[in-house]
Amino acid sequence: MAETGDKYLGKFQRGPATFTVYQTAKDPNVIRVDCHDNGGGPNPAATFEEGVGESPYWHGAWNRDRWCPWIVAETRKVVKKHH
Repeated sequence: MAETGDKYLGKFQRGPATFTVYQTAKDPNVIRVDCHDNGGGPNPAATFEEGVGESPYWHGAWNRDRWCPWIVAETRKVVKKHH
């Protein structure tokens, strides 16, 4: 869920799940990915605490999910469009 001061960067989708990308801080550059799927969300899926070039912290059930590499790649595409 977007919080005050979060900057919306974009979104991507896979099946019924929509992923929304926010920049939550600039120094360091923190990126958060929220997931909204059937009946749930939006809930945090991943947080890039040191910028999108680093490995993310995965939230809850997303840790080691088979979609993780795809989520990282799509998030980086969204962020690249804004920088």
